[in-house]
Amino acid sequence: MVYPYLMLVKLPGMKLMKRFMLNCFLPALLLLAATSGCRTIRVEKPAERYDAPEYHPQYSNITVPLEVNKVQLKKLVNKRLTGQLYADTSFDDNDKDNLMLFASRMDSIDVGFENNFVTYRVPLKIYLRKRIGVQLLGMNIGDIRDADAAVALKFKTKLNINRDWSLSTVTLPDGYDWISMPTVSFAGFNLPLPLISDILLKGSLGDVAKGIDKSVKSAVDLRKIVGDAWTSMQKPVLLSAGDSLWLKLSPAELSLLPIQGKGGNMLSSLGLKALVELYYGREPACTVNPGLPPLKITSALPEQFNINLSLDIPLSYINSLARTSMHGYTMSYGRYKVIVKDITIYGQGDKLIVELPVDGTVKGTIYLAGAPVFNKDSLSIEMSDLDFSVATKNVAVKTASWLFHSPLVQKLRSKLVFPIGEQLRSAREAVAASLQENRAVENFRINGSIDRLDPEKIQITPQSVKAYFVLTGRVRVVMSVDK
Repeated sequence: MVYPYLMLVKLPGMKLMKRFMLNCFLPALLLLAATSGCRTIRVEKPAERYDAPEYHPQYSNITVPLEVNKVQLKKLVNKRLTGQLYADTSFDDNDKDNLMLFASRMDSIDVGFENNFVTYRVPLKIYLRKRIGVQLLGMNIGDIRDADAAVALKFKTKLNINRDWSLSTVTLPDGYDWISMPTVSFAGFNLPLPLISDILLKGSLGDVAKGIDKSVKSAVDLRKIVGDAWTSMQKPVLLSAGDSLWLKLSPAELSLLPIQGKGGNMLSSLGLKALVELYYGREPACTVNPGLPPLKITSALPEQFNINLSLDIPLSYINSLARTSMHGYTMSYGRYKVIVKDITIYGQGDKLIVELPVDGTVKGTIYLAGAPVFNKDSLSIEMSDLDFSVATKNVAVKTASWLFHSPLVQKLRSKLVFPIGEQLRSAREAVAASLQENRAVENFRINGSIDRLDPEKIQITPQSVKAYFVLTGRVRVVMSVDK
């Protein structure tokens, strides 16, 4: 009989205990579970640091092949040499030859190339005044006679450009061809003047050759021509107004291959060592170096040239793009959840630091680090090695190790991509278009192409991520004279 009594007594006691446990301990257990599932992490913020710039743009060795075509040079010579080319106005010069001679161009001047010489044949109309003396009965009887003739004089000129940029020429007579022999009428007879051949050969031809050299030296101030070009090339050039793309040239050295004639052309190459840079935005500042360096004569020059291109991706733009794509992003991973409250990106040496305040299962600020790299396929700057910072790993491994397996890093990698393909394409197209315009400069035409674009370096500054590239191309300069 005791058993039923005991059952009556035990049953109410158990209910009271269960009710007490539900009312008192369950809320505490739930609170404990809740606080143990939502962890606050405190991570030391990585220091913001920007290293001093170490990048030095590549010097470009721009080789400009110079090709002077025989036909084009003939046009230029005939365009420049007109009218009277030679005048001997005295009977007493040339060892008192009793001859005056005036020469003017009669027909087209023919031009050619022979080894290192420019050869030319000059058809001239000759007007002579000859003083003729005859001794008769002990008396000197003299008269002056006029005559016309036509002769083709031949010369060859060697051009030399000196280290001080002076131009020197050595012109040598190379014979002549009579087109019509001069004769003088005297005392009823037409007297041929065979001795005029020797006079022209020994005297006049030499004088004409010296006159050519003197005329070239006085007419062509090569140092001024090159000096003016040296100064003007340093002023930035706007290649594309729509993209605000500027080309800046900082020359350092000039060199030249010896001039040679080959296959009807006169060939040489000019070498320019310079910093060639492209900039987007405002016209870049430049400091003109007026000092023309001495000319270097060399035996070989590279065939390609380089152009350094720098692109700025402002950190303000990077942060704006990151916030637009990541602010409020919620990531679920099993029973865990993370909400991105904000995002800030700054530099630390060659790394970008991603500062990420989060809420959800884990609260606080976590940090990730990665080096920006150039993706050739997508033509963009991205952070392929992005990962949690060392400090974040040290803290999270104890309190939120699940973060390492979550898709948060992959999500950030996919969002932190900054396209620069449009700028690269426009830069390449602007340079290529400028080279392909066949623009004329003082009887020469410039033509060229861009063959390749290669990434060089990425640098982080307090204002931006700077990406450096090198465009490689070729350029050619040929003579072109309008009729």
